[in-house]
Amino acid sequence: MFAEPLALMGGAASAGEPLAVLPVLFHLLWSHELTAEMSQPLSAGSLVSSGVIR
Repeated sequence: MFAEPLALMGGAASAGEPLAVLPVLFHLLWSHELTAEMSQPLSAGSLVSSGVIR
């Protein structure tokens, strides 16, 4: 889902029911399996990727 940078909520909605998917995405972010653009606070529009975001 996040091979290319995608907004957090957009990716969650594409993967399934966001309320069920978001805890998994947060876990993947916490364990560094996914990365996020952190120049701004994490939000629905934050870019998330499985690689380095440039």
